[in-house]
Amino acid sequence: KGIAQRLRAFDQLLQRYPEWRGQVSLVMLVVPSRDQVAQYAALKEEIDELVGRINSQYRTIGWNPILYFYRSLPLEELAALYNLAEVALVTPMRDGMNLVAKEFIASKLDQRGVLILSERAGAARELSDAILINPTDINQLVEAMHDALVLPEEDQVTRMKAMQALVKRYNVFSWTKLFMNQLAYTKMKQHTLATEMLTVNATNQLLADFEAAAGQQRLLLLDYDGTLVPFHPNPQLARPGEELRLLLRALSELPDTRVVIISGRDRTTLQNWLGDLPIDFIAEHGVWLRTAGEDWQLFQPLRNDWKRELRPVLELYVARTAGSFIEEKDYSLVWHYRRADADLGEVRAREMLSHLSFMTANTDLQVLEGNKVVEIKNAGLNKGTAAARWLERYPPAFALALGDDRTDEDTFRAMPPEAYTVRVGTGARSLARFHLASPTEVRQLLRKLLG
Repeated sequence: KGIAQRLRAFDQLLQRYPEWRGQVSLVMLVVPSRDQVAQYAALKEEIDELVGRINSQYRTIGWNPILYFYRSLPLEELAALYNLAEVALVTPMRDGMNLVAKEFIASKLDQRGVLILSERAGAARELSDAILINPTDINQLVEAMHDALVLPEEDQVTRMKAMQALVKRYNVFSWTKLFMNQLAYTKMKQHTLATEMLTVNATNQLLADFEAAAGQQRLLLLDYDGTLVPFHPNPQLARPGEELRLLLRALSELPDTRVVIISGRDRTTLQNWLGDLPIDFIAEHGVWLRTAGEDWQLFQPLRNDWKRELRPVLELYVARTAGSFIEEKDYSLVWHYRRADADLGEVRAREMLSHLSFMTANTDLQVLEGNKVVEIKNAGLNKGTAAARWLERYPPAFALALGDDRTDEDTFRAMPPEAYTVRVGTGARSLARFHLASPTEVRQLLRKLLG
């Protein structure tokens, strides 16, 4: 629980900032636990010695630096202590949810007070308006205590209001809904089928079906990054080369053939890179649509005021993850970590997914995990819903959909059973019928469609 470290930090606070002597007391409420275990007994002895030394060094006739209670208290008395406290120190070395932090927040009826919270506590993923610290860094904890004590009242109220809103929103019903949604998602994953390679025989059948549909509508739904072009550490450098542009133009000029780029990219980038070609676009995972020769249109009216609340969360992870950055689109936010350390990026991505899942519970938002990205967008709108509009508007006799990540699974799910669906990349389980290894193989397949 970091009790000894907390005491040492308080000792250093009184040394470094003597103006707090006689002004601040640390209330230590230590609940007895496993007294018979040798390590716990040794820890209690260490705590007793630290409390005794600090009190004997600093106390005066009218002031004790540390008020030490070795017992449990009923919730009513705890709530009274929380309400009186100006700063709460919740600094475990490692912990689960940590309800103490939330009890402190719930008890602050006047919304004045500051929470100092260990980044290793589970609650830190939600309570980003607390002062987050590394519990092993004594110096950081000292400065956090000083900052909390001098924090303007207006800032205290702003932070506390935000945290109280989170605690109120994520009640037992939200947790239950989140758990059941995750359970349903796991069940869905169990039903996904491993894809098979697009073999020579399967390719020949695909080409034969494409030719047989001549004179009728033929639809090609093509993801961009990871499908038509390899991923690039800097997404803005993944521009289409002239060879790809010529290939897309040639495909679009085939009789009765519609080429649709269906991408998570923003519409401005797609317009700048490929907008002069006679092809259709689905941008931002279905938010923006454009038929060749026409203007861009929203799939449906959407709101984006939520970005003001959630962008600070992404900025927190950028600060903690070197090489990561934020991409802001019209109606979504994306955290990229392709240039970050691989292991750290994966850890931070898992933390962020958990964090954002809590924050977006009971909202009309959705958190997506892509290839080295985490994206927040409006729920109910994805590549699949947009692809379904093309299928309805241009019912195809032949349909081919290619994509490389989880966002493309929505497209595969929307396709009719007879459509050719192809997942690009290695090692992924998918709803797609077939599998290709790389964008190079994708281009080879598309060139074969030209005859």
